Amino acid sequence: MPQSPARIARYLKVLRVSLAIGGIYDLVLVALLVVAAEPTFGLLGLPLPGEPFYLGLLAVLVAMVAGLYLLAAYDPMAYAGNVLVAIAGRLSAGVMMAAMAAGRDDLTGLYLLAAVDLAFGAVHAACWWPSRHLRAQLF
Repeated sequence: MPQSPARIARYLKVLRVSLAIGGIYDLVLVALLVVAAEPTFGLLGLPLPGEPFYLGLLAVLVAMVAGLYLLAAYDPMAYAGNVLVAIAGRLSAGVMMAAMAAGRDDLTGLYLLAAVDLAFGAVHAACWWPSRHLRAQLF
């Protein structure tokens, strides 16, 4: 059964907000990696990577992802590919982190990060799915 335009507009609004929050979440993570890596990892109960280079590289990559999120939040239809990458990335990151933490007492902090990524991915997907056909109508 087709969705009403008003309902699709609500889904898109929630999608935009969730993408914006996801981008901001990633930027906060980047700031914490750059400014306060040791306390952040300590709070999560995670070991620091062996070389600081890896934190810097991770910060750059996560900042790039945050930028893609914010573009998609601005206009999910125009940046539909970013939305799909966000969904796939969040869901796969959540699964990967949970799998990596399984059976490892030193990685239990990954469960929180996995839950956040899975929640973002689920909200993005739930809001994208009803509106996915709208792009073909607009362009």
